[in-house]
Amino acid sequence: MWQIKKLPFYIDLVFCLVLLPAMITLFPIERWLVNDSLFVYLLVSWLYIVYILNRRLTMPLLFIGNRRFLVALVLILLTLAGTYFITRYQMEIPFHRMHSSRFRQPVPKIKLQQQAVWFLYIVVMTFSMAVGLLTQLYHQIMERQAVEFERKKAELALYKAQINPHFLFNSLNTLYAMVLTGSAQVEDAFTQFIGLMKYMYANNTKDKIPVCTEVDYIRQYIGLQKYRIPRDFQIHFSYHHDETDQMGIVPMILITFVENVFKHGVSSQHAGEAFVDIRMEKGELLFSTRNPLLNHHRSNSSKGIGIENCRKRLDLLYPGRYTLMTGAEGEEYVVTLSLALK
Repeated sequence: MWQIKKLPFYIDLVFCLVLLPAMITLFPIERWLVNDSLFVYLLVSWLYIVYILNRRLTMPLLFIGNRRFLVALVLILLTLAGTYFITRYQMEIPFHRMHSSRFRQPVPKIKLQQQAVWFLYIVVMTFSMAVGLLTQLYHQIMERQAVEFERKKAELALYKAQINPHFLFNSLNTLYAMVLTGSAQVEDAFTQFIGLMKYMYANNTKDKIPVCTEVDYIRQYIGLQKYRIPRDFQIHFSYHHDETDQMGIVPMILITFVENVFKHGVSSQHAGEAFVDIRMEKGELLFSTRNPLLNHHRSNSSKGIGIENCRKRLDLLYPGRYTLMTGAEGEEYVVTLSLALK
């Protein structure tokens, strides 16, 4: 990014130190130096002034708008006027004796001088405007990206704010049920809950954490939720991985799907089983859940705002790098996520 920002500066150097001197040498500059060095110094100095003025002042003013646009036009007119006066400069070309014994300057050489001045002026103006235009467009793109970045940060903060209360409500509801039933495991459950809370507040503000750390959090969450589900309902959790499970992933991006398994797939009246499977293979995360499709959920497969929030987070954080499918398959509700972390 630093090199891209410096690119216009490098282009300026190449033009001023290489291209412009090369174009000047297309004309009989050595003869002009002998005949009138002051004219040559004046012309070269004026070309550099025009280039710098156009690049640093005129082009930025054109993009600001309002009355400053008129100021830019005035500056262009001033450079035109200055160039015109230079073309009227009479070079001190040696006189040639004519048959009338009068001395005068050869007209063709004067015309060549004027043509050279206008040619170089047009080249300098065209090149400086092109570079100035690209520079201003680059600045506008960077500003828009900065605005978009801040907007996405605000959206992600909102989604996280919605996730945390959801997690707390589900966990506290589990602990409350255990206290009411006088479960002997309530102390262990509270210990697990505290561990989950520490994880959430330690990692929720991080951009990324290792996949294995996120999976361990999910494993603890499932362990806590098992305290409140019936004994005849089985939760099967599996995790298979290679060495890429050390790659980074956005924290708490998967927990919503696991929460929905317990919220919408577990019945206190019927036996059943649900599956949570996570695989990490060659930098690709494969995540899936399967749970019974309960009667109260057959007419509403959207599952509230949880999955929708997760989909939006994926859109913002992994655009074009994930595939998410959710919906009923027979008597089960299935979630399948493929996420490329590389």
